[in-house]
Order: sequence, then C-alpha cells, then structure tokens
Amino acid sequence: MPPKEQLVITAEEEAIIKQKIIEQTATLQPGKDYPLRKLVKTFFALNDAIDAGGEGLDAAQEAFLTELDTYEFSMGRYSTVVAANRTQMESYDDEEEALAAKTRELKSQDAELKGKLHETVRERAFRTARDEAVRACGEYPSRAESASIAEGLKKAIAEETAHLGELDVAIERKKRCYALLLKVIDDASRA
Repeated sequence: MPPKEQLVITAEEEAIIKQKIIEQTATLQPGKDYPLRKLVKTFFALNDAIDAGGEGLDAAQEAFLTELDTYEFSMGRYSTVVAANRTQMESYDDEEEALAAKTRELKSQDAELKGKLHETVRERAFRTARDEAVRACGEYPSRAESASIAEGLKKAIAEETAHLGELDVAIERKKRCYALLLKVIDDASRA
C-alpha cells in the first residue's frame, strides 16, 4: 500500500473547521453554555464593565480570565485528542502495511505449498504406477524359469519335427506301396 500523504490544512479550512466545531458545540445541548459561548459571554460582560467603569470591573476581569483559562484547557484537551487520533491513525496505517506484507508473504507461501502438493501428487501417482508394474511383473515367471520353459519347448518342437519327418517318410513309403498296388491291380485287370 502506498504511503499516505500528510494531511495539510489551510488557514481557510482551519477557520471553517473551527466554525463547524463552534456550531456543533453550540447546538449539542440547548440551554447549556459551552466553553466558547461562556468565554464570549464573559468577554461581552467585561466589555460592558469596562464601558460602565466602576466596581464590577475586577470581578468581570477575573471571570473572563477564568473562562479564558478554561477555554485554553478545553482546546489543549481537544488538541491532545486530535494528536492522539492522528497517532492512532498512523499506527493503524503501519499495522495495515504490516498486514498487507504478511498477506503477500502468506500468499507466496500458499503458492509454494500448492506447488509442493502438486509435485507430491505426481510423485505418489508415479510410485503407485511403479508398484502396479512391479506387482504385474511378479505374476509372470522369472527369467530363468522362462528360459527353461523355452528350452523345453524348443526340445519338444525338435522332437515333433523329427517325428514329422518320420511320418513324411512313412507316408512316402505308403504312397509307393499304394501306387505299386494300383499298378498290379491295373495290370491284372488288363491281363
């Protein structure tokens, strides 16, 4: 989050703010005099006492100074509250920046963990497929057994081939005998 610009209040804005505060404090509770209103009343009473002269001047002056001190105290308290609020807002801004940084950090950790999870899922699928292949290979006989079975089959094929050769020779002999028999029968029937 970009840093916030320092709040700059012009003299005109300050006057408007003070006027609004005066209006708000003057109308919050009708019938109750607020510090500024009391100060104004005692100021006008002091002016009236100065114009009139005489014995009420010291009392009016003392009342005005008391109200002025009360007003200064109220404004000091107001300034303290404003400064505290400003400090608290700066603290909130710092906390907001810290939270934004923490959020970015957590999002990057989340993305990293998602990548690791994806990699783990792929690795687990590979292991499962490998274990399945090992299990399937375990169902077949070993290489030595397969070689001995193949040797046995080759011997059986050789034996059957030899037997087939013997049968071919026997068939040839039988064909010759049959041909000879047919020739003898043919000669006998002609004679």
